[in-house]
Amino acid sequence: MSPIETQISSQPAVADRVALVRAQLAPISSRRALLDSYRRESLCRLASPAQNGGSAGEVLDIAYALRWAELAPDDAPMEPDECP
Repeated sequence: MSPIETQISSQPAVADRVALVRAQLAPISSRRALLDSYRRESLCRLASPAQNGGSAGEVLDIAYALRWAELAPDDAPMEPDECP
């Protein structure tokens, strides 16, 4: 199987993993809470080396970005030191 065929066949698996993480993020109801959660996840990932496409880090980034887009902006603006 060529690398391109492998990548195409692996996309549904990545999509399934993103959907699973998004379901876990669904109870988070504000961007501020989502940002706090992402910060905690990021600290855990600092100890892990980067991996290939479809890695846990990539899946988390995609899931968090999609959840961020779904949530309405918080009413209170963030302080400059709180911005990502």
